[in-house]
Amino acid sequence: MKSLLLMLTFLLLLQACGGSETVESPIISVDPDVCLNQTSMNTALWNYMDDWYLWNESLDNNTALEDFSTLQSLINNIKEHNPIDRYSGVMPKDDFDNIFVNATNIGYGMGVKIDELNNELVVSLVYELSNAQIIGLSRGDRIIAINDIDLHQAIATGLFVWSEFWSEIDVSQDVIFTWRTLEGAVITQAMKQSEVTTNTVFATKVLESSAGRIGYLVYNSFIDPSSEDLNQAFAYFKNENIDELIVDLRYNHGGTSRMSNQLASQIGGDIIAGNIYNKPTNNANHQSDIELFNLNGAEHYLNMSRVVFITTQESSSGSEVLINSLKPYLDVKLVGQKTFGKPVGMRVTQLCDQMVLAITHHNHNADGFGDFFDGIAVDCPAVDSVAGGWGDLNDPMLSEAIYLVEHNQCSTNQMTNNPVLKSLYKNKLPINLPLAELFDSNIL
Repeated sequence: MKSLLLMLTFLLLLQACGGSETVESPIISVDPDVCLNQTSMNTALWNYMDDWYLWNESLDNNTALEDFSTLQSLINNIKEHNPIDRYSGVMPKDDFDNIFVNATNIGYGMGVKIDELNNELVVSLVYELSNAQIIGLSRGDRIIAINDIDLHQAIATGLFVWSEFWSEIDVSQDVIFTWRTLEGAVITQAMKQSEVTTNTVFATKVLESSAGRIGYLVYNSFIDPSSEDLNQAFAYFKNENIDELIVDLRYNHGGTSRMSNQLASQIGGDIIAGNIYNKPTNNANHQSDIELFNLNGAEHYLNMSRVVFITTQESSSGSEVLINSLKPYLDVKLVGQKTFGKPVGMRVTQLCDQMVLAITHHNHNADGFGDFFDGIAVDCPAVDSVAGGWGDLNDPMLSEAIYLVEHNQCSTNQMTNNPVLKSLYKNKLPINLPLAELFDSNIL
């Protein structure tokens, strides 16, 4: 299970240039003479990196390619010589197609966070039609026991090693979850893993406020299957004649440039049509084409002069490019926590049965700004406490965003009494570890 979760989250962190469908991806080599010999594969990867890698000047030409038993180990070695690269990696092509193109993975179908103040796991999201939804789990529920393991005690004492526990769970095995609902009921149910289709639009609502009707969109991933979902969401907003828009990207790790562009274009509409969305720069070997705003075939869009984004450190890559692309044209505000910091993108390529996800370009907006390796700062801070379902006005992030819309300033009464939820992966990120490791434990 863990390996599939790593793949899923790694893919959500992609911000690929020009889309990521396999049919459009260039191929480094599928020659059997190359693919049956590891040194030949390493050589093919090295030559590709020398040609396309954004930081190709950092490559050590004295590297002994025969010393690496996998493509990932070679990528890790390259990254060790270039600490700014926290992102590049490889993954099996079959998993890339299944997860990224078809939006499926194997799991229970929910996201969780750890509440260290109360020593509980908090359900942060539930995918539609997943086993988690079927047994009744909802955002905001608190898991207090798994297979008779008391999480209060295990989390408090540090005895519950998350990765070790899940590594011993077979896909077909029943796991007993006990949780407390928002209403206080305690429920125990058994659940197996199964194929989960990862829907990306979690909520589309209209909230009444003193500033008028506010559209609220929760969008979780810039993957291609979500194009029509976004089109339907904006059709709803247009029909409801909204005055303001809040886009919740708090768990959105990124995805394809095409989908980021579509959402940006649907937000700004005629205000930004025909203007520059992104100005990527490559290494000295290649030139990049300027990308214009593009609805990607979507029929419905708004003409918002202002948009408020809700973000956390998990808001990465495509989420950050979306925000950055709109700043030259619209009044863009951020509420929550500083974003992750990934202003660079990948040209997804195939080498034998692996997909190479190497950084090849640096993204900039129309003003030429793209220096957010440390993340994009928020205008109004707020914590993610998962106080209830999507759109619950007790949510500190949403309530702060609404306050900003209504008063054009941050509130002076921040909800600091809410527990700060943390990723289950709490260790410092090693330089040779795929970025997915930062987030993989949050999805079951």
